[in-house]
Amino acid sequence: MNGLDTRTARNAVRQAARQLAADAPRLTAGSASALRAGLAARSASLRRAALTAWLSGVPMDVIAADGRVPVAVVRHWITARYGRPDDPHTT
Repeated sequence: MNGLDTRTARNAVRQAARQLAADAPRLTAGSASALRAGLAARSASLRRAALTAWLSGVPMDVIAADGRVPVAVVRHWITARYGRPDDPHTT
């Protein structure tokens, strides 16, 4: 566990998802490279928040709902970083 409570972790996921959604229209107004870089940065923030939430004990389906992404995406992020998502304390 990383010290965050689940409420704080879920709030971070929701904030990252809101930031991604809010910035997307502005980013599309710029160049293609700015769009890619901006979306990559916002997506990375959402991924980090999702991983932190999972390590804090938040279930994948709740993270997916808070982050407005499919559960399969959350599972992929977890698996890519930690291996099997069965145990949230596996590193």
